[in-house]
Amino acid sequence: MNMKTRWLTALGTMVATTCLRAQDIANAAAQAAEEATGELPSLTLTDIMVRGGELMKVLAFLSFVAVALVIFYALTFRAGLLFPKQFILEAQDAAELGDLATLRDLCRENNSTAAKIILATLENCPDSKSLDYGRLRDAMEDEGGRQATLLWSRLQYLLDVSVVSPMVGLLGTVWGMMVSFSGLESGVSIINKADALASGVSQAMNTTFGGLIVGIFAMTAYDIFRGRLTRLISSMESACNSVLQRLVPVGGNGNRSLR
Repeated sequence: MNMKTRWLTALGTMVATTCLRAQDIANAAAQAAEEATGELPSLTLTDIMVRGGELMKVLAFLSFVAVALVIFYALTFRAGLLFPKQFILEAQDAAELGDLATLRDLCRENNSTAAKIILATLENCPDSKSLDYGRLRDAMEDEGGRQATLLWSRLQYLLDVSVVSPMVGLLGTVWGMMVSFSGLESGVSIINKADALASGVSQAMNTTFGGLIVGIFAMTAYDIFRGRLTRLISSMESACNSVLQRLVPVGGNGNRSLR
């Protein structure tokens, strides 16, 4: 075999080897790309509950409380319950006529917040004396403030849930980290240490996720109902004042003699 033949043989071998290596690299790259673009394992709510540990039960309870409160507020924070339109119209008519007996009966028969405010105001109306607008206005403002405080105290429970939920999630995070480090400090094999680390981190992340979800939902709902309640209280104050102004028209000396 002459020198030229040897060179051709060596060159062919080199080309074949290069092609094989290039094919292997291409196959490996294609496999890596396929793995990278493959679908991630699905994560269900049950998986989150199981991996989060016992604290996820606390978060589940808090989420149930938050949903129950939202439903309760949606049903009770309504103008038709706080100051019914029909009751206000009847109260205005009775007040304009100066008929305190009918006005008291209307308030006792109606269980709305506005009825309680007007009835408490009428307690400052002795039948033997004339009506004083300033005295009645102060009484209405006092009772209105007390009733408004009661309404705001109901809404406070939802704010409490929005604050407590992330704290419970943070507690689960700390607990998960403690589990992870305890597994690393133990004298077990490397595989068991890795499993303990993964389990603790998974618990930490799932409880953090659960706490944030419940907290965000509760805080968002609280903001919505806070604005709604503010508008309702303002409208209720206007409705009660309309009854008072018909009972004791503003003008002159602000007094009105009873019928």
